[in-house]
Amino acid sequence: MAANYTETWFQMLEVMLKALNRTVSRMEPCPRLSNADEEEKDSYAYMYILFMMLLFALTVGSLILSYTRSREVDKPSDPYHMYIKNRVTMI
Repeated sequence: MAANYTETWFQMLEVMLKALNRTVSRMEPCPRLSNADEEEKDSYAYMYILFMMLLFALTVGSLILSYTRSREVDKPSDPYHMYIKNRVTMI
C-alpha cells in the first residue's frame, strides 16, 4: 500500500510552526527611537534630497547647454557647409 506522506508532512509543519510561535512570543519589541534621533535622521534626508536635486539640475543644464551650442549655425567658410550649399544649388 502507498504511504500517506501528506500527513507526516503536515505534522512536521505543525511542529515547526509551534516552535516558531514560541520563539516569536518570547522576543522583546524593538526600542522606539526618541524624537531627537528622528529629527536628526530627517535632517540628513533633506540634505540628501537637496543634493540629488542639485546634481540632477546640473546634469540637465549641462546637457541643454551642450545641445544648444552644437546646434549653432556653422560659419559659411566651413568646407562641409560650402559643399552642401553647392550641392543643393546644383539640384
